[in-house]
Amino acid sequence: MYRKVGTKGENIETEININLQEAFYGMEKMISLRTPEGKIKNITIAIPKGIRNGEKIRLIGQGKASQNGGKNGDLLIKINIEDSKTFKLKECDLYTDLLLTPWEAALGTRATVSSIDDETKIYIPQGIQSGERIKIPGKGYQDGNGTRGDLIAEIKIVVPKQLSKQEKEIFEKLNEISNFNPRRQEKL
Repeated sequence: MYRKVGTKGENIETEININLQEAFYGMEKMISLRTPEGKIKNITIAIPKGIRNGEKIRLIGQGKASQNGGKNGDLLIKINIEDSKTFKLKECDLYTDLLLTPWEAALGTRATVSSIDDETKIYIPQGIQSGERIKIPGKGYQDGNGTRGDLIAEIKIVVPKQLSKQEKEIFEKLNEISNFNPRRQEKL
């Protein structure tokens, strides 16, 4: 006896933006989709902890219906992870800025750096320059295998806009006694 086999409905592809915290910790998120009939359909999706940027979540049977008795298509949701004000994500590493005063950079110091889920104290060597980077292993984003990438702190030396009278005197004295001039470095 001949039996007609139904064909599967078409898959639907969409994408959503989530923030770095949502991706790091995982969450449930409600999304609204317009059906082919023009109705709005709300779907709750579970975003797994540590999902990768660009990864797709497949919801089986949530795509277009089959026209001849086959299975519904699937819904594929591409995840776009947005950088935060503090962190930029590159693969499994997180990049952040570490602001230092000129004297901290010149003398070296211990500084606290915030990672996505805690804080870490690090040693800043004396003479560090703006733009140099310090790598803090294991404090980045998850890599999907249970380990984490690195946190990369880029040094930004910040000069005070307003000086007290005493600070101004110290900088003027330093200007008198110092032979350092970055514009007189050896030319290439």
